Amino acid sequence: MDYFADIIMLVIMVPTLLIMFFYEYPSKWRDRKFIFGVRNREEFKEDKAASAIDRIVSSTRKQALIMMISSFVLMAMIMLIPDYTVRLSIWVIVIFAVLFLTMVPFMRSNREMKSLKREIGIKAASGTTYTDLKGAGSLRALKVINIIIPNAVLAFIFIVSLLLDAGAVDVSGYVPAADPGNSFAMTAMTGSFLLVGLMLIPIAVMMDRIRNEVISADSETNRNYNRARKKVFADTFVLMVWANVIVSVLYAVLLFFVKSDTVVIIQTLVYMFLLMAAMTVLVKKSLAIDKRYRKETTIDIDDDDKWIFGSFYYNPDDRRLNVAKRMGIGGTINIAHPAGKVIMAAAILLVAGTLAVMFFFLTLGKTSMRLRIENDTLICNQLVDIYKIPLSDIRDAELCEDTSGLTLHRQVGVGMSPYFTGTFIVNGEKDCRTFINVDADSFIRFEANGVTYYISGNTLQETKELLPEIMIH
Repeated sequence: MDYFADIIMLVIMVPTLLIMFFYEYPSKWRDRKFIFGVRNREEFKEDKAASAIDRIVSSTRKQALIMMISSFVLMAMIMLIPDYTVRLSIWVIVIFAVLFLTMVPFMRSNREMKSLKREIGIKAASGTTYTDLKGAGSLRALKVINIIIPNAVLAFIFIVSLLLDAGAVDVSGYVPAADPGNSFAMTAMTGSFLLVGLMLIPIAVMMDRIRNEVISADSETNRNYNRARKKVFADTFVLMVWANVIVSVLYAVLLFFVKSDTVVIIQTLVYMFLLMAAMTVLVKKSLAIDKRYRKETTIDIDDDDKWIFGSFYYNPDDRRLNVAKRMGIGGTINIAHPAGKVIMAAAILLVAGTLAVMFFFLTLGKTSMRLRIENDTLICNQLVDIYKIPLSDIRDAELCEDTSGLTLHRQVGVGMSPYFTGTFIVNGEKDCRTFINVDADSFIRFEANGVTYYISGNTLQETKELLPEIMIH
């Protein structure tokens, strides 16, 4: 059974859930700026309120811990599913489900915290906003050149990878050049990291341009507080892009020595370690800043009711598109903003589209291949007609009753055992068209219009019966 994808998923999900648990569900709430999305305040530290919050925190942490452990057990159980196609599809669904379920205790506690506010008589000053005109729009901590430089290094690595994979530059011992199955493997990997790095630039700029938060009537206090927060985020984004560079270089070096999927597993482990280190530094510094300036906070803007479940910001009176998160790290959008509505709709469509695509591939992987001849045309069908090949174009058709000697590497298409459909590198030959069920233990190889095809039915008998019909024409 192929556990490669499962290991990658575990390497990504386990540290992600651990970070979410320790950051979102802290045991010590008194020095936190927010308690489950509700702004912390001195009234909460009075005996009666503090005891109630202690109970909420304790109960929520237990629920979150149960959710996290259950998620780990569920992910481990997925690996027991023998069918790779089903397993991969379930992974995608479980990831969405787990990320949502880890938010449930937080959202429940947010509701309880808002109820507690009402019980102790704290009323929101609806519509009240504060702006420090001395620092408005002038405070920046990110030097864009610091995030452009590592992306430029990544771009250079990507170009070198492309030249190596394309054969324009030949380096002895370089695996992708020697093994057609790894064709453009490094280009794809470094290109992915470059894309992530480029996406981080506008995100970093957006975070750096979030409107300064007013915590005090003293402008210098506001400037120092916001400068410190923005500096932490700026440094973290720069570290994340350099992590992309380090892992890309590591991947390139390993490819010279390790000719297996172990390279990707090692690379993923190192990458997650670097990201966790960066996030740990971000969390610790952010908490230290909030604790440091807590005593100097003289202005508390009560906009808790503008946060749905403490996670989604909806405030029609706020002209900002992006605001700092209350759950998690970084920023989020104002859903009430016109652009925010578009972004939210796009995000929902993206999630729905991802699930729909996975359902399609799951269905495809469970749909039998069918071969038929109609109007002197060979039709290969799996859900839809994949290929329509005029019989008059087919040349040199031959039957092979053993698929064990086939080496298939996908270029474009679907490769979910036992079905392999699309453009593949077959036994070192590029740009072959495949329509093969490897469990059928047979296939027909032929040429048509300069393209090599490998096709099969669902059984040896079905494939053998097709060959004479092809040969007659």
